[in-house]
Amino acid sequence: MKGKLLLLTALLFVVYTESSARARIPYCSECQYIIPVADLPDSTQFYSEDHKAYADIAYVYKQFWIVWLPIWNFDEHYCLSIKDQDVYFDVTEEELQAYASTYNLDLPSNPISLWDKIGGKAIILVLVAGAIWAYWGKDSATEEEKTPQEVPVEEKK
Repeated sequence: MKGKLLLLTALLFVVYTESSARARIPYCSECQYIIPVADLPDSTQFYSEDHKAYADIAYVYKQFWIVWLPIWNFDEHYCLSIKDQDVYFDVTEEELQAYASTYNLDLPSNPISLWDKIGGKAIILVLVAGAIWAYWGKDSATEEEKTPQEVPVEEKK
């Protein structure tokens, strides 16, 4: 029975290896994300004729990730964006400050979520630390097994 189970496991491993030989590690080097930050009033100043919608304040950034773990964010800035559309319009820092003061908006310096800021870095750090601990822990365990330990013997009187 054990021989059949071992043979079946080996066969499944070979089939899986052959089918995933062309599989690649998923990554994205310039994925772009737009986060809505604040709503602006629906006025003609913020209406886009091309997209037939009103724009609001958003934060746009690009991200590098591997296996869906965010590693690095770059090219971050505030913009005007249309909800539910992948469209944004660049604004200057002066225009942004004018909108914030006129419409009494509190704009954070970096509205990116905590997961996107440090999530992937933390997981990779834990994996690297675990690998180092496993490697060094194995060496110290074998050293302890090799060194004989003296056991005190009680003398009978």
